[in-house]
Amino acid sequence: MTTAPVIEVQDLKKHFPIKKGLLRRTVGQVHAVDGVSFSIAEGETLGLVGESGCGKSTVARTVMRLVEPTAGTIRLGGTDVTQLSKAEMRPFRRQMQMVFQDPFSSLNPRMTAGAIVREPLLVHGVASSAEADARTAEIFAQVGLRAAQMNNFPHQFSGGQRQRVSIARALSLNPRLIVADEPVSALDVSIQAQVINLLMDLQR
Repeated sequence: MTTAPVIEVQDLKKHFPIKKGLLRRTVGQVHAVDGVSFSIAEGETLGLVGESGCGKSTVARTVMRLVEPTAGTIRLGGTDVTQLSKAEMRPFRRQMQMVFQDPFSSLNPRMTAGAIVREPLLVHGVASSAEADARTAEIFAQVGLRAAQMNNFPHQFSGGQRQRVSIARALSLNPRLIVADEPVSALDVSIQAQVINLLMDLQR
């Protein structure tokens, strides 16, 4: 018996309307993503390469259903999630998480790092408050942060540490798939290798 890919994308398209004039009439379409297909098996890494503005981030956001696709299919663990409503999509969100390009803008500045990582566990009801605290401390250690730093706010971390918090948040629900949108491009060169090595260690 062959196991279904973690994710399978077929002929994915995302077109954005071009609107002009006072009545904001649609006068054309920007084909940001036009016919992308790929599949990723358990334990595999897929790198999407292309010049700036070619649609890499749009592919990532569309696959995550943060942006609605214009056409094509997205199958997660063999289930077609392309047309699911927000409520129907909720259980599948636990299976795929995202690490964004800019760690500062993707973290809530009013929440501590511990609360940011703990929140998905409580929102999805997979752990009690005490269990969530223990799991959060465990994940902090996993990504190379100290448990004491759970009480720090995002501005109190360096760029590399903030991205580690973002990775910790993505890991909290133990997802099958992590979509990373240029996760090191906003970091200093000296820190980039550390974050890439961390992701490779976590994958292994």
